[in-house]
Amino acid sequence: MDAFLTAVPERLAPSGVLEVGVDHMNEGLDLFKIRESDPLSSGTTAGDYQGQHLIAAWQAMEGLWLSGGLWERRVSDAADTYLYTSWQVAGQYRFVDAQGSRPAMALRLSAWGNRAAATDSSTPVNVPGAKLNTVKVTEPADQQLQADLIATWSLTPSWDVSTLVSAGSNHLAYGALSATTSRNGCNYQLHFSGNDIYGTLIPPCATKGGVLQQFFDSSGDYGVDVANEIAWSGAFMQLGVNGVWRSGPWTLKGAYLLHAARREVVDAILASRGKTAYTQNHTITFESDYRLHTNMSLFARAQYSSSLLVNDIPVTYNSSTAARFGSKYSLFSVGLRALF
Repeated sequence: MDAFLTAVPERLAPSGVLEVGVDHMNEGLDLFKIRESDPLSSGTTAGDYQGQHLIAAWQAMEGLWLSGGLWERRVSDAADTYLYTSWQVAGQYRFVDAQGSRPAMALRLSAWGNRAAATDSSTPVNVPGAKLNTVKVTEPADQQLQADLIATWSLTPSWDVSTLVSAGSNHLAYGALSATTSRNGCNYQLHFSGNDIYGTLIPPCATKGGVLQQFFDSSGDYGVDVANEIAWSGAFMQLGVNGVWRSGPWTLKGAYLLHAARREVVDAILASRGKTAYTQNHTITFESDYRLHTNMSLFARAQYSSSLLVNDIPVTYNSSTAARFGSKYSLFSVGLRALF
């Protein structure tokens, strides 16, 4: 939720906050028919999202906030569902207090990432010179380091406006890659070691004549650079603005965030194949918070993005999945906040 960053979080929670919520997107929640605009996802489970999150923040001393969060996310395409666990730790320090027209300013440093035990795809993947019937990646993960500079103007006792600029780095990794393919009428199990491929026959094979039991190959012979296409590194920048309005038990928020990514190697590979690399995401978010009791509130949040998961789950982006990131996306969340 970078779009809602503020240099004066104590205006919303005096000394700490604990948030628990659920996050969803499915055909029933697609109120603006965003999914129907994409013929590849219309009428399917592609783009279904189900998750839950727990976020906590604490004011350790005047102007210094420490925070952390955990998410569990289930993301579906037309045939498969992928489970990711996400994490974040952050520290934010306000180094300038507001005075007159001068805003309060804070620096926030964070580390965050996503991982899965494995991702199995039963949808065929076409790569130059070959077709993979199934693909399995074990222990895919991404890790980011991020710095945010935040400025907040408290215009009235009930109205705040904040701007932010962010910069960060991405690093993706995976444990092992395996796949299945067909060759000369037989099915083979493929194991990848870097760009080296070891194939073994999956019995039975009804092809007459001599049957190749195993083979060695190189993905480079097909114009594929495995490691750089699924375990890329990169950098990103963000610009954002948000407004917060409070009145009685209500707190309303609105935000806009621009995310721009620069990925090493993988996007150049996509360009060489005549495919589009998606490097920008525009996100608009609205949130309504209603205080049920002195220290407890109920919130509902709606988020619209111009590109699918570009800045939320970088590990899902690779040379085979990049085409899906051109899809517009929306996400809805509800939950409870305890304020201290």
